[in-house]
Amino acid sequence: MEQVLHGHCLCGAVRYQCQGRPLGVSYCYCKTCQLAAGAPVYLGVLFARHAVSWQGATTAYRSSPLGLRHFCPVCGSTLFYECTDGSQRLEITVATLEQPASLPPDCHEWTDSAIPWFHLDDALPRYPQGGPD
Repeated sequence: MEQVLHGHCLCGAVRYQCQGRPLGVSYCYCKTCQLAAGAPVYLGVLFARHAVSWQGATTAYRSSPLGLRHFCPVCGSTLFYECTDGSQRLEITVATLEQPASLPPDCHEWTDSAIPWFHLDDALPRYPQGGPD
């Protein structure tokens, strides 16, 4: 049976669904993700771009040469990170899922950028300068 996940922004103006198996779930500590999330860490789930569809308009911001961040233009919720590196991947903000507990994280990425007083104590792999790719 194929997994289908649903999510939405804070106000509900943008709703999405993801089909199939995620490519990975990771905590990211890079400064760009910290700024986009407004938090010490961002948690995202990566899918093939074709596996994700949404209803409602988003506003996109190019946060780096490698990607666009999609937000709800009404409430400002951070929803997606669209990879523009040719990989055809889209990362979903896990907290916007209707059932975020169904996707436990796999690893910690860009840990060299972590705020020193913030630490999650688990046994997941940690990557100081990137991720497992």
